[in-house]
Amino acid sequence: MIIKYLLIAVCCVILVTASDPYFGTELSWRPVPKETEGDVREQLWMSTEAFRDYLDDHDDRVADVFKVTDYYYPNVHFWFLIYTQFESNQVVIHDKSNLNLIYKVLDFSELHRKDLPKNTLYVLQQKISQERLDDLEKELEDLAKEPYSLSSSAKDIYRVLKQANVELPIKKSDRSIFFNKLKHNLRTQTGQKNFIRDGVMRSLPYQHFLGKYFTDRNLPKELLAIPFLESSFNPKAHSKVNALGVWQFMPLIASYYVPKRTTHGDYRSNVGVASLAAGHLMSENFKIMKSWDLAVTAYNSGTKHLLKSKRELASNDVDLEDIIKHSDSQHFGFASKNFYSEFLALAHTLAYREELFSDLHEHDRPDVDEDLNFYMTKCSLRLPKELNEKMMDDVHFHNQHITELQTNLPKGYIITTKSILPKNKFYQVAYKDLLKMKPKDWERFLRNQSCSTR
Repeated sequence: MIIKYLLIAVCCVILVTASDPYFGTELSWRPVPKETEGDVREQLWMSTEAFRDYLDDHDDRVADVFKVTDYYYPNVHFWFLIYTQFESNQVVIHDKSNLNLIYKVLDFSELHRKDLPKNTLYVLQQKISQERLDDLEKELEDLAKEPYSLSSSAKDIYRVLKQANVELPIKKSDRSIFFNKLKHNLRTQTGQKNFIRDGVMRSLPYQHFLGKYFTDRNLPKELLAIPFLESSFNPKAHSKVNALGVWQFMPLIASYYVPKRTTHGDYRSNVGVASLAAGHLMSENFKIMKSWDLAVTAYNSGTKHLLKSKRELASNDVDLEDIIKHSDSQHFGFASKNFYSEFLALAHTLAYREELFSDLHEHDRPDVDEDLNFYMTKCSLRLPKELNEKMMDDVHFHNQHITELQTNLPKGYIITTKSILPKNKFYQVAYKDLLKMKPKDWERFLRNQSCSTR
């Protein structure tokens, strides 16, 4: 009998700990708080041209090569709304082929005012969003069966289609096929405005250096929209597929440009070092792809499939628009097709950020216009022993890649800072070398350097 109760107790402990994130993996059946009245408000979205001035670049702040053409405009407009109008407590239900077709916006402001753990809040928002998408899918399925329905939900859908300038087929059979296709094209997108605003604030200490570096490398400053697209300029961003840092470098790609990761840290998390690597990568992409639309897209999807598509189209004048129209969706899916449109939306967002994010207060930081310096340790050392408190604070801020500031760093370890470090222990990499050499090749600078004890 005792053994029986002991086994029951052990099973209970296993179940509890397995479903607790502090002990084990969450079970699929773990209960999610139920939706309550007022958690979400549904809003039918009416298209607007209110932001066209920004996308038309009325002050000529964006380079001509990145102007928004008629082909890209609907998609760029959609992503511009996501980045500048919708916060992360809003979810947009839209058509994934025609981004001009937005069915409704789900507003979770009331839910976010509740005192819920972040993970629970996220799961509940995703759950409710999926339920609303399923409801809309059912409504479109009903329309596929009854193409001329005049129900209230059908009228709402007709109204949305009209606003998006989508014409309904006349014939009943064609209309059924049309609604059935719409049913399979539904997608949700969470707003990003607050993330982009926070990213702008995080980027302020680096903007002076990055603007100068990219300009001196003959790279368009608009390319600095990529780390916002990839991570909202978050040095700690770590994806499920192991991309890391503001530029979201994968380990293999990073290994071509920066020293390999060790127990002391991973340079992908260092904004300065990763940005130098990105500069080299974008220069190489442009040399291979011959145009910026393809070079930018290659940052996301690589050059291999793009070059293959160019060869298949058998023309020297192939651009991204041609590839999107003729691409194999298996290798060029939603994310790849939209990467350049997202980039253009962010490039224009950042160009007009002071108008779109009125509360930035960019000049509140005293170090915004200061250069970022790159150093290498001349010998194995402990930073707290060599640097004063002010230097340590600055090093701690700019070096997210260092796993432990108190540990001994090996010779040749790269550190970025706005402080001036002691010459006897730290070698400063010259700016001209930043422009022409990859960080992984900097070790040669230390061949004739000695570490002084004085």
